[in-house]
Formats: sequence, C-alpha cells, structure tokens
Amino acid sequence: MPPILRRYFSSHDQSTDPDIYSRAYISSNEVTSYDRILESFLKDRLARSKARVEITTSRRRADEITKTISKFDGQRPTRGDLQLVTGGVGAGKSLFARRYREYLQPGPLEEKNHWAFLDFNTASPQDFVNINDWVCQSFVESVLDEGAPIDLRDATDQERVFATDLADRAAYYARMESAAPGRGALELARDIEGWRQDPLKLTKGVARYLQGDRGENLIVVFDNVDRRETVAQLAAFEAALWFIEQTRALVILQMRDSTFEAYKNSPPLDTYKSGQIFHISPPRLVDVVKRRLELSLEAIDQEAPEIVKYRTRSGAQISYPKRRAGEFLRGIYAELFQRPTNLSRILEALAGRNVRRALDMFMAILTSGHMPEDVIALVAQGSGFRPFPEYRILRALMRQDYRFFNIDSGFVANILHCESSWVRPSNFILPEILFYLIGRRKVRGDNGQMGFVAMSRVLSDLESMGFVRSDIESACLYALSKELIETETSSLKVIRDVDCVKATASGWVHMRMLSSRIEYLASILPTTSISDDKFGNRIYDLMQDENKIGHPSYQRYVALVEQLVPYLRLQIDRLMVHPGYADMQQSGASYLLGKVEEALSYARREPKDGSAQLDLLDY
Repeated sequence: MPPILRRYFSSHDQSTDPDIYSRAYISSNEVTSYDRILESFLKDRLARSKARVEITTSRRRADEITKTISKFDGQRPTRGDLQLVTGGVGAGKSLFARRYREYLQPGPLEEKNHWAFLDFNTASPQDFVNINDWVCQSFVESVLDEGAPIDLRDATDQERVFATDLADRAAYYARMESAAPGRGALELARDIEGWRQDPLKLTKGVARYLQGDRGENLIVVFDNVDRRETVAQLAAFEAALWFIEQTRALVILQMRDSTFEAYKNSPPLDTYKSGQIFHISPPRLVDVVKRRLELSLEAIDQEAPEIVKYRTRSGAQISYPKRRAGEFLRGIYAELFQRPTNLSRILEALAGRNVRRALDMFMAILTSGHMPEDVIALVAQGSGFRPFPEYRILRALMRQDYRFFNIDSGFVANILHCESSWVRPSNFILPEILFYLIGRRKVRGDNGQMGFVAMSRVLSDLESMGFVRSDIESACLYALSKELIETETSSLKVIRDVDCVKATASGWVHMRMLSSRIEYLASILPTTSISDDKFGNRIYDLMQDENKIGHPSYQRYVALVEQLVPYLRLQIDRLMVHPGYADMQQSGASYLLGKVEEALSYARREPKDGSAQLDLLDY
C-alpha cells in the first residue's frame, strides 16, 4: 500500500496531522446500527441512569462537554471538579478529548482554557508507586507543551508562578537583606530553584497562576487510563481526587466502562456515585473504515503524483494513474461491507468495540502477503476490481505475513486448542467453555451484569462434566489472552476464582461462523494438539506440501477436514464416558461437530435441509 494511503488506515496517534482529529472522527448521527446478535455482545454495559450522559457530536459541536466546562468556568468550585468519561478500550475517548480541545471548544472558552494531557499509557509500574509525583511532573510538561503562557526559564515568570510563596517569605528576605546586602536576593533565588525542582510545589504554583492571577480555566485530561489494568485505573482515580484537591482544576478522567460498573459501589469509586458520567460508544468498523477511505481518496487527489508507483511483495513494479489509485480500496471496502456475506459480521465481532483493533485488522487485510496481487494489477490496468472468495480474507486475518497460521499471527484463535501437559487434554474444552458462557449471555450475572458468570461457577459446572479443574483454568486463560472471553477486571492475564467472566463477540463468532469455514478449520489444525498419530501425520504432510508448492488445492483442505470429523467423534465418545457429560441434552462438542459437518456440506455443494432451525447460539 502506498504510504499516502497507509497514513489514514493506521490506528496509531496521528498527532503530526492535527486535522485528522476533525476529519477522521465519526459523528454520532453517522454511526451504523449493529444487527441483533452482534448488538447483544457489543452494546455498552454501563448501567443506564440519570447520571449517565451519552456524548453526541457533530463536526463542530459537543454540547454536553461544553455545558460542563461552561459551568466550571462560571462557578469556579473551590474544590475543583472531576468528570468521568467511560467507554470500551479503543472507543475513541482519547480522540474525542483531543478533538474537543483542537476543534470543538466555543471561541470564548477556547481563549480561557488551558489544557494538559497526562498519558497513563506511558507510565511504568514504578511510576504508580509514586503516582502523585508522576502526575505532577506529567502535568507541568504537558500544560507547557499545550501552550500555557509560562516560560519556566524566565525569571519574571518564575516569580509569577511562585508569587504567593514569595510573599509569605518576604519578611525573611528583608531580614536577610538587612543583615548582608544581596543575601535576600540570594535566598529568594535558592527558594525559587528549590520550588522549581519540587513537582508538587511547581504544579500548585502553575495552577494558582493560571486560575488565580489570570482567572482562566485549567482542564487536565487523565488520558489512556482505560488501557491499564483495573488496579491502575483505580489508582489513577485516587490520584485524580488528590490532584483536584491540590490544584482546583477540572479533571477529565477516562475509565473503562466495565471497571466503573464492577467497582462503582466500592472504594474509591463509591465517592463518585452521585457524580455525572459521560459515556462514549464506539462507532462501527464499517463507519471507521468508510471515513478513512474517504480521507485516503482526498489525499490521493491532493497529494499523489499523476502516476502512482507501487512495488508488490514479489518485486513487480506497478504504475497507474492516480485516478485509479482508490479503486482497489473501494473494491476491498465493497467486498467486506457491502456484499451480502458474513464477512462484515466476522470482522465486527473480532474487533469488538476496539476501534484501534478494527483499523489494525483492515490494515492487515490490505497489506497481507496472502492478498492476491493480480487484483491490484487488474485495477492498475483499468480492468476494474475483481471480487475474490471469502477464504482470502480469512487467510489474511489468520496468517497476515506468515506462511502458516500460528498462535501469535492474526486476530483469530484456535478453539480446538489444548495442551499435552494437561491432566486430561481435550480439544473440546474451549468449545464447552464458550458454549456454556454464550448460553448465559442474556442472564443476569453473578456480579449483576448481563452475561457474567463467576469463575468459581464455571469451574464447578465444567468439573461436573468430567473436565479437570487445572485444565479448565488453563483453557480459560488461553481464551482470555485471545479475547474469546473477558473478565470484569479487564485483565488479559489473570482470572481469580472470585472474578466473573463473559463470552465476547469474538468468542461467539469463532463458534458460530468460523468453525463452519474450511479455511479456518484447515488453518488451525497444524497448531492443534492431536492425539491420533495417523491424523497428525496427514496434517504434517499437507503442511510440507504447502511449504513447497504454495497453497494446495481447495479439495486438499476439504479432504483434511473430512478426516477431522471421525477424530472429533472419537473425542466426544471419550467425553460421554463421564455420566455428567452423558446426561447433557446439548453440548459445545456436538454443536461444534455440527459446524464442521456444515462446512463440509457447503464445500460439497450439498442441498440445504429446508427444515434447518435457528442456530442455538442465536437465541
């Protein structure tokens, strides 16, 4: 992909192009609705109440935040103010804060507001040990970077910042000056330098000067707090309360919605129970990509040379007029989001509510070595965009730049994952966990939130099916690391027995859709622990052929998946030995086996059964 396009499909901070904050933002009235099933997984979990205010935006206005800042400006509360902005990771909270500062402030407020952005994503674990010092240091650096009218290297500005402290010690300086000419000035200089090196003293001085002497507003954004673990988010909340007490500033703190909902009745969040909560819901992947596509086409028209040159991975040089430069992107967009297929649902579910992840996925599809280069070549030649089969997209998502799928490549997990070191390895333990949790997504959970089940209950119920506790714990940790499930603590590494877990949209789409795709099943088998040596050898042979000749024929993949069916049936027979498993009317194993058989039926082009019922996971 030419760099001019790559710039607009990157999920990374675009601070070098400030206008991106305005042009890339999705206004509230532009957000597309999810379909019914995805909505049940992707809707925001924060309890609705009068205290919750959904942030809505237009290109030039965000009235809810403006009203709050105007109130702060008018009342100047002596204890400062704290405003929470909640939403999922990647929902756009940081982008909104930056965009509001750059574009949405009304003129009168813009002239009076001084901003600081404290990026908690850059804080190290050691910083959290002395978090108040880190907050003060980060505040001073940022407020100056954002244009506050202070030069700390200028002697006059230093005296302005520490004016109150200097006034308190004026009598001392006078006595020193009387005792020895010049001694008072020396003591004053030593004090100022000492205060300048003290993070808290400097912070209080800067805040007092801006808000007191100048009568203006200090707005401090605790940015990217939501990307930290729960303990760090709660520590940041406490630090915000402390900072407000020191500075009387307006602090806007970003917090993950799940964290607030899980801990709102416990210290320290219980102090905010009556406070107003702003909330940002993420736009859909289709809307984000569409907007970035529009930006890239504008960039091509304004910045690209008349002839665009592009070198493919094979080394071929492709040249084409810039008027055709956007046809490839338009074709990919139409292929993913406008054709009547399930690809868009798969992508939406894998991305979840994380806009950053959504952009990373789209970029991975565009740049993957598994995307056919002839599609680009045909566009360059003026032959138009040639559609390609769904498996191409799945292969790009699963393998990205690797020849084979592995546990670290792509955005897809192996739901047949198990480890030979487990006490009683089974390729069906993950499907059983996901089937169990998905079936409870509409039930009020053990923590009061829909779909959440206490880990202790998961362990107990899976043990009653015959699975071993340590195996269940390991499988859940794998599912957590791959975001097939989520915890109320937002951790991606730890699940305690007292924690509650829930199936994600990604977990649902792995069970509901990916497991019925030949491409997915054939790709995960090389990374699957297989207890049948004969079947394992056949998987290895196909890998060897693929390594030598490139991708084998589709029928070779189908033949491999056909051999998977008897292997899975034997696994089910072994599970049925346990009476707790045999007594179940429905199981994740039988559901998954049905999906594999569905994939084979589609591959053989067998006629569909007209009596097919609604899928179990769609209820």
